[in-house]
Amino acid sequence: MQKRIPLPNGTTIWVSPNIDAITQGAPPLNDASWIEVQRITSLSSAGGEEKISTYSPLGEYEDVRKPAGRNPTDMQISFEDSPESAYFAAIKTARDSRKPLAWKFKLPGGITSIVFTGYGSGSMLPVLDRNQLMTIPVAIAVIGTPQRITA
Repeated sequence: MQKRIPLPNGTTIWVSPNIDAITQGAPPLNDASWIEVQRITSLSSAGGEEKISTYSPLGEYEDVRKPAGRNPTDMQISFEDSPESAYFAAIKTARDSRKPLAWKFKLPGGITSIVFTGYGSGSMLPVLDRNQLMTIPVAIAVIGTPQRITA
């Protein structure tokens, strides 16, 4: 059995190809389709900031600014190159078929999870750095807003 290596703060990441076709929602937290992603080397996010619309009403001296939605959120994740693993196969299959995946970040303590769906993209060629673990970088285009769920 492979040793489980969580992120430095104790967070573990899980992926599931079991998406609700109508709502594109993630499966329940205790669903058997969740597969743990092993040996994550980096995780970052970008986007999600509020977009502000600025306009000048006729006859007014001051501009008016109002919220106009949010920028899309993207996640970047790098994990061990392990072509024989279940998580690698799930990510590759969804990427090739352009289907979304469900993602679950199980926070330290195991009570709270952050769950979202998103499309994975990127090359399945490993990054080859000298004296480093071979990793696969994947960008995830998040659908909607990630949900924080306490079990």
